[in-house]
Amino acid sequence: MVSKYRLLYHSIINTRPSQLYHRLRLLIKRKLLSNLAGESYAAKIALPAELNSSLASNLPPALFEPREQLVRASKNNDLEVGFLNVWRPLQSPMNWHPFEMKQGTRLWLLNLHYMEFIEALSNENWFRFVKDWIGANKPFKKGYWLDDWNSYSLSIRVVVWMQQFERRGDSLSEVDKAFFLRSLVGQMKFLKSNLELDIGGNHLVKNIKALLWASQFFEGPEADCWRELGLKLLRAAIEEQVTPDGAHFELSPAYHVQVFADFLECYSVLDDCQTRRELKSILPKMAQFLTDMVHPDGKISLFSDGGLDMTYSPLECLSIFNDLIGTPIEQSEIISYPFAGYFGLRHLDTLILMDAAELAPRYLPAHGHGDALSFEWSVASQRVIIDPGVFEYNQGALRDFSRSTLSHNTVTLDDEEQTEFWLAFRVGRRASITNREVRAESDKISVSAAHDGYSRLVGKPIHKREIVMAANSIHIHDKILNGRGQRAISRIMLDPDICVEKSDQQYFLRGKNLNIAIECDFPLAVEETICFLNFGHKYQTKQLIVDFGMAPCSCTMTLTVCPILS
Repeated sequence: MVSKYRLLYHSIINTRPSQLYHRLRLLIKRKLLSNLAGESYAAKIALPAELNSSLASNLPPALFEPREQLVRASKNNDLEVGFLNVWRPLQSPMNWHPFEMKQGTRLWLLNLHYMEFIEALSNENWFRFVKDWIGANKPFKKGYWLDDWNSYSLSIRVVVWMQQFERRGDSLSEVDKAFFLRSLVGQMKFLKSNLELDIGGNHLVKNIKALLWASQFFEGPEADCWRELGLKLLRAAIEEQVTPDGAHFELSPAYHVQVFADFLECYSVLDDCQTRRELKSILPKMAQFLTDMVHPDGKISLFSDGGLDMTYSPLECLSIFNDLIGTPIEQSEIISYPFAGYFGLRHLDTLILMDAAELAPRYLPAHGHGDALSFEWSVASQRVIIDPGVFEYNQGALRDFSRSTLSHNTVTLDDEEQTEFWLAFRVGRRASITNREVRAESDKISVSAAHDGYSRLVGKPIHKREIVMAANSIHIHDKILNGRGQRAISRIMLDPDICVEKSDQQYFLRGKNLNIAIECDFPLAVEETICFLNFGHKYQTKQLIVDFGMAPCSCTMTLTVCPILS
């Protein structure tokens, strides 16, 4: 019980007063509306009797390709809709609230209510599901904020609806058009009074995008209000959420892709104004960071929460950026983002990335992992050393494992966590990066840093790591300073396609046209483990384990790319 109170205390003291205020306000509002709002009041929100905004339709074409992958034919040739590797029948009327999906964070249900799947449907079918959703999902029922009238899912859904209406709304009857537009206005009214100011971050960016798109889709006093509010929030988001070197401040490369895509869509829908010019000035920096966080396989780094395909393709985002902005972006050979905390080296088809970043913003740690001083490595266009990825956001063993220090390429002391994680997104005491030094040359980069996540243990141990990254090798030197006999173990997680072989008392990592020799001060062990390269996917893989003694202690390991064995 004391431990739970301590975790809660550290969560609260790191949360901004404004977040606590908005969360309390929402909790009270939700309780009151779900208990007191009558059907007539709910109907006025869902389908307002009058539109104070008329249709303007000043929207640009959708920037991104339709999500065709969300719908497939089953073995019986019936259509299925799928998210997070879970597929269910796509039928009308639709079951918008399957009981078995009402668990944890309801991420599958949220994806269903994004309604991105209608982009993959025919001109005859897309509106059938829109109409079905409007009829089946009224606001203010118990738990309305969890999925169908969740402000995040609503923000995605309304933009999808507007894009699809622009593309093929001419085929609708006037009655259907009016029905559609009334629902859209009702949802925007709801969003305006239920913005995710308690969370902020990428959630608020989604809200902002919806406000700006709706302000161009409609015209009139309400639309003007949405635009004014969207611009105000966007200016604040640009200032707060983008580091000076262009990274999204939640410090997850995968969420950086998502916010970058949202900013591109905001830019595309805005007329010339100061805020659009501010966007134009930061988008090249964000594009550069994205370019440098992409592995040779074209997929994003998995530091913090993320999956290889959880968001838009980085290459598609960069192509759209080039069309909109036209600023040339080249891959960096020496990768250095001191404000974000990411460093690395790219040479031909090899990429090394080191995470010497803080966990996340102090008041928004939900997507942070225990990966301080971890690293990733791709060689010959193959991922070799990986972060584990994420299986799900529901509280439980798999969520705990994906966030844990045990699953990352760093050092544990007595198998303790660098940062105290609890529930699905909460954080107690957390590690901070200290004493970071970077030395870059033309063909290599050396990063030395420490973190204080273990200083709460007896003897106040500090983990210090130096990584020297070169074109064909990685040299890792770990030191545990201070401490009092805690057992130090270094772990390295391998991509599922990498094999470990032992020859003449030395270990080698083998892949397709790949041979890497490992030298270490201490004996290596190989253990079976799991990773999650995408949500809902579990893979068997291996970890290299090095037990290098009791704190204080040190260890050196070198991984070198060698000629291919015949």
